[in-house]
Parts: sequence; C-alpha cells; structure tokens
Amino acid sequence: MNTISPYTIRSFDPLKKAVKIEDNYASLGAVGASDTYKIFKEFILSKGNDFHIIKEAKQIYCFSSFKFNDVKRTFCGIVKVGTYGARTDIINIDTGRVDFKRLEKNAEVLNHYVQFYVPVKQNEGIVLLHNQRNVGIKTLLHDLLREAFSKKTNRILQMNPLAYEKAFDEWRKAVAKEIKLVKFKGMGAIEDQIKKLGHDETEKNVIIKAPRKSSLGTLSDYFTAGSDQFSAIEMLTPLCSEVKAVVEIDGRKRTFKLGGSHSGQVCEIDIDEDHVTVIAGNPDMLELHKWCTTLMNEFLASMYPKMGIKI
Repeated sequence: MNTISPYTIRSFDPLKKAVKIEDNYASLGAVGASDTYKIFKEFILSKGNDFHIIKEAKQIYCFSSFKFNDVKRTFCGIVKVGTYGARTDIINIDTGRVDFKRLEKNAEVLNHYVQFYVPVKQNEGIVLLHNQRNVGIKTLLHDLLREAFSKKTNRILQMNPLAYEKAFDEWRKAVAKEIKLVKFKGMGAIEDQIKKLGHDETEKNVIIKAPRKSSLGTLSDYFTAGSDQFSAIEMLTPLCSEVKAVVEIDGRKRTFKLGGSHSGQVCEIDIDEDHVTVIAGNPDMLELHKWCTTLMNEFLASMYPKMGIKI
C-alpha cells in the first residue's frame, strides 16, 4: 500500500511574545538572516549519496536523486530508510523454507518519495511524504531538518499534518463513488450499517458502491457529525484495519482515509494506480513525481487562493 501524507512547515520563534500567535511565525524566506529553502538544500546536499546511521533508533538513511528548483523554490527526491538490529528469517512463501537469514547488521530499505514547496514570502510551506507498507518517514525527516534549522536560526521548525479542511477543500463536494472496508471483520449486528451505504454483502475486503440512481453522499458528509455517513463509518471503523472513500470530481479521483476525528488526523491519500504504475509494491518514481506535482498544485490553490501559485 502506497499513500501520500501532506504536511505544513513553519518557523516558530519561542522568544517572540506577539499578541497574535500568527505573528510568532516568520516568512520562510526571511527567518532572521536565513532562508529556510537554502538551509534545507544545504543540509541535504551535505549528506551526499551515502547511507548514514542513527544508532539510537537503529536506522539508516540516505538522500537520493534530489532535484532543486531555486526559482520555484521546490525540491523533490527519494529518502531511503531502513532499520537494523534484529535477526530474522526470510521465508520463501512458495516453498515455506528459509531463503536466507537477516542478521543484526542487515537493514531492509524502503524508498520514500518526498516533495517540498518553501515559499519566500509566506510563513507556511507544504511537504508531501510517501508512505509505503504503512511505514512513513515524517519523524525521521522532521528530526533531521529541525536540528539543521535550529543550528542556523535558533528557531523551531514545525512540521504538522495539513488540516483535512485544507487538504480536501477542493474535494469537499466531490461525490463518493466507493467506500472501501479493508480487512473487514463482519458481524451480524453491523450489517444494517453496511446496508445504509447500499451494500448487502460482507467479505474480508468490502467495496461498497453507490446503488443505481442513488449516491453515497459527498466527502464532507463523512466528516460531518450527525450525518448517516458519519454514523455508519463510526460504527464500521473498529471492525476494519482502514476505511477509505473513493471520490470523484470532474473525472478525477482521489482516495481518502476515513474514521476518527479529522481535526487531529493525519491525512492519507492513496496513490492513484490509474496514473502511477506499481510493480511488486514499488511505485514508478517518475510517474509518482508527476502525480504528486498535480497533488501539490491542488494544495497550493487551496492554501494560497487567487495567488496563482503553481509548480
């Protein structure tokens, strides 16, 4: 499973005692005498293409294939991350036998695509982080950049989940085409909740589709307390590993994770496999870059309305 999580980045000055909290955040291009974009670029380039070890966390990482656009103030690349320290057997699922043993010094490495937009005048930028097999890199990447940022500016770099309201602003009224119940554990008492959404069969992975001449509601319905959609998802969420909504607007589709309080939830958007080829669980990185750029432009239009900002 491959998903994208959007985050915002801001620079907080803990020593500034502004009346308005927003005044404690500096424009990212002028944090004291420093430029956030240049700090990030300098730090990433300083790491080269080699793997680096974080002994406390038993992690390794490297920055690979990074490209910087100084005019648009964007950069993207692949962060390779792995963990080590545990001895395990690697089993061949066809034979049931051990193919080889993973030793304490062996690390399984996953490739995570990232894309940043760091404006010069605004106090908030956008970051897209790729999660693979339910594994993300937000904590690692934030820790690395925060330390480099603090050394240069004596300020605090914040990286927070992009609020759902901003993340799906354009999609708020998009019609829900499907609801996916991943690893659903059916119970007789819950079948009525499924029927509410137009489906009367249960199986391990349930796809609920809109009945003919009817609708599953809009995306915003699933985050509106008191709605039938919200109530149904609230009941179904404990019985699934994940609940997702596939929504469509103007022929474009997005898949959003549902459930829980969206005000404090990390937004996750499934990578659209109609546009990104995934082979053996790994997305084509060039196609992923193109798709994420479209996604980034949607967020920019939502974050900076009527400013015409695009990458």
